[in-house]
Amino acid sequence: MKKVAIMTDTGSNIPQQLAQNSNIRMMPFHIIIDGKDYLDTEIDMGDLYARLSKKENLPTTSFPSVEEYLQAYQELSQRAEAILFISVTSIFTKAYNLALQAKEIAHKKLPKTAIEVIDSRTGGTGLALIVLQAARLAEQGKDIKAIMEQVNHMIPRINHLSAPDTLFYLDKGGRICEAKSWAEAQSVSSFRALVEIDASTGGVTKPVARAKTKMEIMKKMVSIAKERVGDKKMHAGITHNNIPEQAEQLRKMVTSQFQCDELYLFEALAPAAVHTGQGLVDFGFYSSD
Repeated sequence: MKKVAIMTDTGSNIPQQLAQNSNIRMMPFHIIIDGKDYLDTEIDMGDLYARLSKKENLPTTSFPSVEEYLQAYQELSQRAEAILFISVTSIFTKAYNLALQAKEIAHKKLPKTAIEVIDSRTGGTGLALIVLQAARLAEQGKDIKAIMEQVNHMIPRINHLSAPDTLFYLDKGGRICEAKSWAEAQSVSSFRALVEIDASTGGVTKPVARAKTKMEIMKKMVSIAKERVGDKKMHAGITHNNIPEQAEQLRKMVTSQFQCDELYLFEALAPAAVHTGQGLVDFGFYSSD
């Protein structure tokens, strides 16, 4: 029996193989297409991007049910003394609240298993960095109290900058939050937007910067990181929606400016694609202690 099993959802964009290698249980979201419900793991990404590009009859996402969380808790209880679920920001989805509801039910059905649920107040690469660190601590044999202390220490230090090609999808998906006026302006004026979603914004989407080109936005990402990290080493991750060349450009920009204790490069999963469309570059980072 392990001391702690780590769970998160596919809003983290952690690739399946890395999740398996890191002993992370991924909770899939549901993708609704033409009224049919699919797990996001069943979606062909090429077909999804083709549908999204039409900007009509758009797919939507739905969170896992209480029963799905409870089933995951029951399975993990067979191999761990405690379970820690780290959710995408609760502003975006009811997943956090449903995981809490399942926890209350599990207390009766699984009285010997400690279960904790944490709202990361971020998503995408920001969430991935938190979850991967939690998984490392679990592999080191830390108990749930120690891992939760580290996670709660990390959450306010996480920076999550997101640069979709357009704010259209965030707006349509109800995740535009404080960037609503920018989405409206973007519909009549051509510019690229940079938004932030992390504890500093209260877990909501907040506009940060505008530029004419994606390259200028990526330079702004690196500049912001430089202001916040300074000369310290950093932990970082980059996620992209079907634009590996641009993600690689950002990776080179980051490695030329910073010493990285870790730097991940992911391709986004289906939920992120639905809510941001093709062309996203996502940058999460925090400074080393």
